[in-house]
Amino acid sequence: MDKSDFIRLIYKLYAILEQHSLNMTNRNLILRYFGVTVLIIGIIFNILMIVNEAWPTYLFFIICLIGIIQIVLSFLKKIKIVWQIFWSLIPFILGYGYLQIDAPSKDIYLIPNNYQGKVEILYGIINGQKKESEGLWRVYRIPESGKLKTQYELKGNSISLDNCKFYYTDLKGNRKPLKVYDVNCGDGDTISVQIINWGSLGMEGKSQDFYVGVPNSKFFKNKQNGI
Repeated sequence: MDKSDFIRLIYKLYAILEQHSLNMTNRNLILRYFGVTVLIIGIIFNILMIVNEAWPTYLFFIICLIGIIQIVLSFLKKIKIVWQIFWSLIPFILGYGYLQIDAPSKDIYLIPNNYQGKVEILYGIINGQKKESEGLWRVYRIPESGKLKTQYELKGNSISLDNCKFYYTDLKGNRKPLKVYDVNCGDGDTISVQIINWGSLGMEGKSQDFYVGVPNSKFFKNKQNGI
């Protein structure tokens, strides 16, 4: 292949790409394909919810609706490829934003040194403990009584163990990490002070409680046996 043949090949490839781009624009295929994909995803999620005997959430219906709107728009008028990509990505961007807004907060619990017993946190108390944070993490300073009233609202009406850190703290602010006891997935340690029965939420996400103590102590053995 000489230089002139190579140049003609480049021109042919350019012409093919240009024609393909024109077809994608004229027929709005990007937007249409994304719309079909979004619609299918929404339908699958709705079916899974029904199969699992749960009510499909409004979010999945909205996903289906967005997919239908994208498909309809793709037939109405010619849209430039850049705008097709933009409108195609919108539902994914909004979905990610929604999940971040509705996601549990990242929480640090500072518990008085050597405290053992029940810890209760009441959310949304106007005259409660002022909001405190370390970067993206909320800080909850548990008082000696074990009952904390905080101005924070429970974010997303849920809590996540992956987003929580528990510490004993002394008067100088020194911190000692505390483990969360899990009878099924733990390391078998039942003799050190740990966080027990974590993740119990009150009605309407207004409170949560957990215990600090030794898992094999008489108190917690009695609790497990319902005594």
